[in-house]
Amino acid sequence: MTTPDLSDKFPDISFINLQFKNFGCEGFYSGKVETVSCPDDNSKVKKILSEPGENKILIVDGHASTKVALLGDQIAKSAEENNWKAIIINGCVRDVEELKKFKIGIFALGSVPKKSEKKDKGDVGGTLKFGDLEIKSGNWAYADESGILISETELK
Repeated sequence: MTTPDLSDKFPDISFINLQFKNFGCEGFYSGKVETVSCPDDNSKVKKILSEPGENKILIVDGHASTKVALLGDQIAKSAEENNWKAIIINGCVRDVEELKKFKIGIFALGSVPKKSEKKDKGDVGGTLKFGDLEIKSGNWAYADESGILISETELK
């Protein structure tokens, strides 16, 4: 399965109209969505990914910031160990060479070397807005190198 196949089968499905790059393992990823909004502070990301993921996909709204990375190799390792399927970040990652070694999808807009400060800022489980698209916890995400689709229900 690929996102173009799903888009053809479900022509009304929404997609995130941003250009994400996969910094993790290549492949197709699908799962129930958990959301977090946390501009320039990855405290909430670290906490969420240290908990059981149950094959979910974490979507992070970093407000497209390029000031700091919201994910690096240590948090990615925790995500993989806790059974998260993928992480999608409207922002940046770091440790790019190491991220390729993980067996999860890690999608972001770009990379920067600077880590974030830990001030426990952000909101978990809220509605994110990327352009005209609203993304809620409990939605379903489908992601690969061609793009990211969002559905209110699981696609069969």
